[in-house]
Amino acid sequence: MRIKIGFYCLSLLCFLNCGPADLCNAADTSSRCGILRLTMQNSNPSNSPRVSHCSVCRMFVTATTYNANLGGIVGADSKCFSDTNKPSTGIYKALLVDNANRRACTSVNCTTGGTTEQIDWVLSPNATYVQATNTSTIIFTSDANGVYNNNLTNLVSVAAAAIWTGLKNNPSWDWQTDTTHTCSSWADSVTASCGSYGVTSWTDSRAIAITSAYGSGGTLNNLLCVEQ
Repeated sequence: MRIKIGFYCLSLLCFLNCGPADLCNAADTSSRCGILRLTMQNSNPSNSPRVSHCSVCRMFVTATTYNANLGGIVGADSKCFSDTNKPSTGIYKALLVDNANRRACTSVNCTTGGTTEQIDWVLSPNATYVQATNTSTIIFTSDANGVYNNNLTNLVSVAAAAIWTGLKNNPSWDWQTDTTHTCSSWADSVTASCGSYGVTSWTDSRAIAITSAYGSGGTLNNLLCVEQ
């Protein structure tokens, strides 16, 4: 009951104090309304189709590297939010899965159930994704299932980086969670070969998952952050 009352009070405060621009600008996380929207998004994972708030969505690789104890999915999202490579506007989440708190597909490329297979997934259906550092550089356009299964148009980032993902590579685009390689839902910095990862110097599926190669919990990798 206290939580509900607190939420309603916060909502009322936002309504009374936010100007029209704040109310209409989902990307303005510096405003009270933007912060409230971010809180609502992070606290309400859903398997319903996600509607992107960005018309052309940016992606960036974190400046900081991390071992596999990321503090779970929430911790990874927080790292995207505070990273120095993050643009000054926009809400970003980590392209990272654990199958319980975040999931892309339960079938190859979500061909069985489409977006109903997803939990708090970070890619939107039929959306264009670009490099945050050069928004004219298109990386890919997602399909109706909010995934992608062709060679990337351009690299995810100019500089090569290994990124934690938790995704399968079979050895082609798959987007299912590699359930035995999420480093205990991204809370393990010790176990050998516990996490799947991609390398951004590839334009094929190895950009999100290297075939039969896994990082140990103590390995320092980056995160790929996606605008919402």
